Amino acid sequence: MNIVCEKSVLAAALGLAQRAVAIKSPMPNLKGILLETGEQGLILSATDLEFGITCQVETKIVEHGSIVLPAKLLTEFVRKLPDGLIEIKSDSENPLKIHIICDPIKFELSGFSPEEFPNLPGVKEDAVRIEVKEGLLREMLTQTEVAVAREDTRPVLTGLLMEIEGGKLKFIATDGHRLAFRQAVTEEKQELKAIIPSRAVQELIKILEPDIDQKVTVYVDNSSIAFDMNGLVLSSRLVEGKYPPYQQIIPTNFKTAAVVDAGAFTAALERAEILVREGGNNLVRLSIQDDGIKLLAFSQDVGAIDDFVNAGVEGEAVEIKFNVRLLLDCFRNIKDKEVNIDLTGEFSPCMIRPVGDHNYLHLVLPVRLNQ
Repeated sequence: MNIVCEKSVLAAALGLAQRAVAIKSPMPNLKGILLETGEQGLILSATDLEFGITCQVETKIVEHGSIVLPAKLLTEFVRKLPDGLIEIKSDSENPLKIHIICDPIKFELSGFSPEEFPNLPGVKEDAVRIEVKEGLLREMLTQTEVAVAREDTRPVLTGLLMEIEGGKLKFIATDGHRLAFRQAVTEEKQELKAIIPSRAVQELIKILEPDIDQKVTVYVDNSSIAFDMNGLVLSSRLVEGKYPPYQQIIPTNFKTAAVVDAGAFTAALERAEILVREGGNNLVRLSIQDDGIKLLAFSQDVGAIDDFVNAGVEGEAVEIKFNVRLLLDCFRNIKDKEVNIDLTGEFSPCMIRPVGDHNYLHLVLPVRLNQ
């Protein structure tokens, strides 16, 4: 192998590929990044067997070749080089050793055989193919991933459900205490359900750019999923199992309906969260009245807060208690100015959604008042 490329371009690509490197593994190759030359330039690949990233770097190819190099050492060293051209070439006597040259700096690094590098998770030729605008996909994933379960007592809940049904692309997540739902129109007619591991979703959110109309191509089969972002491909195995029927827990009738200013209510929740965070209970009581919502929080060792947010309220007055962090996770992902807070009772899930928008909602279970 002998290639020449810009340091800044290579450093950025290594930073992306390193996201898929296995942090702890007895297999040395899984701690490395595969470098191989292709028709379009240098191809970087990394995987932990469940999740993988492949990206391309525009390079001048003097001699084709491939090698697996330790990800951490390679990435850190390239990042510390001065800007300019870098030459990477194989040792003339040992093909598993490379020389990195950024004149006058010379660095030798030993690697591993590319033949021992595992295959990345991949989709079959008959995989379902859909296209989604990059900014929209990032928004949908961000708004729902917050509700993915962090404990693996029920493995299917540690993933994000992706569903195509009735001309709609849907993402759903629940951890048993809340549920997040987001949908958008799609041209794909074939129905499908796939559970994407949370790690893949989190890394995808970091890579995707907001407010970008460029299309991301998504490929899905019965065991894997791949997201192609103009040559940068993130692939992952799917979570096995059947996702619980979420539709039946979404209420359709309410006894109390309030409309609040999203910014004002978020600010009030953040003030309450400062207090309860120090006290360690994370609980806030909402007293929904005719003219607004009173927020009450108390910590025996810290103090108390009594706050009020104006709201348009219809229906019964109600007092209900929530984990303030669950409410904040929801409100911080709402861009709209006004938000509906709908309740069927003090022990039933609260529905939160932008006013006039049926494509995005959160359900949050209350905490019993005697807690």
